[in-house]
Amino acid sequence: MPRSAEPLLRPNHSDPDEGGYTSRILPLFVKFLEDHPEGHLLDVGPVCGENIRFFASRVAKLYVCDLFQRLCQEKSKGRSASHVWPDLNYPVGSFEAIQLWNLGDHLEDRDFTRLVELCILMLKPKGMLMLVARGEHEDSACSSCFAIGDGFRLLVRARPDLDLPLHHRHNRDLISVLSPFKLVKSFIYRSGLREFLFQHP
Repeated sequence: MPRSAEPLLRPNHSDPDEGGYTSRILPLFVKFLEDHPEGHLLDVGPVCGENIRFFASRVAKLYVCDLFQRLCQEKSKGRSASHVWPDLNYPVGSFEAIQLWNLGDHLEDRDFTRLVELCILMLKPKGMLMLVARGEHEDSACSSCFAIGDGFRLLVRARPDLDLPLHHRHNRDLISVLSPFKLVKSFIYRSGLREFLFQHP
C-alpha cells in the first residue's frame, strides 16, 4: 500500500444492513466533484434513477454506461468480458471522475486489469475513481447494486437478474490490480464490505 494512503479502518457503526449503510468514501468523492463543477463523470451502472439524479446535479455532464447489463448480455451469448470494452471507447482524458461501484467483483483478474488500464486512459490527471468490493466471506451469492439515499446512505439492493460470477479478492490483491492509481482513502466495514478512493497519478 502506498505510504500516502490511509489504512483500512474498522468502525463500530454504520455497518451495511438490509437498509443500507452510510458511506465513508462517497462524501470524499462528492467533495472532489463539487470542487470540479465543470467536470465529467462516468458511472458504469447498473442504471439507477437515484444515482443519476444524485450525480447529475453535481457535474457538468454525467455519462452512464451499464457494464453490468452488458456483461450479462455477453455471458448469455457465451462470450467473454472482453466484448464489452468497446463500450468504453471514450477519448483519452474524458473524465474528472469514474464511479465503478462493485464491477470488479464480477471480473476475472485479466479483465479487471484491462478495466483499470482503460480507466487510467479515460481519467484526467488527478482524476478520482471510486469502487466498492464485497467482503470475502459474504454469504449471499446474489449480485447486488447500490442506490444513493439521503445523507450519503447507500442502499444495497439484490439484483438476481444480474447473473454474473463473483470473484472475491483480498485487500492486497485488489490494491495490486489498481496499482497504477494512487490509493487516497479506504474503509472496511465489519461485514467485510470495502470502499476505496483512488486518484490518477
